[in-house]
Amino acid sequence: MAKATFVVHCYDVGASALSGKPGIISVERGWSGPREVDRVVYDPSKTTLTELENWLKDADTYVSTQEHSINREPAQQMSR
Repeated sequence: MAKATFVVHCYDVGASALSGKPGIISVERGWSGPREVDRVVYDPSKTTLTELENWLKDADTYVSTQEHSINREPAQQMSR
């Protein structure tokens, strides 16, 4: 599993755009300071970070990806 946080114009639109897509395990709506965000847990063997960003862009809600939130070593995360 991998995790990423996306800054979006509307977290409900973002969650709707991602829910049910291949590789999406969960989408949590929330806030990061004054910004709406979607925190995503996904399976990197089934989808990529770029695909996630593109699905959000297609829904016209993508603003940015919070780089510090990206888990680049999912295997180590799972072994803890």
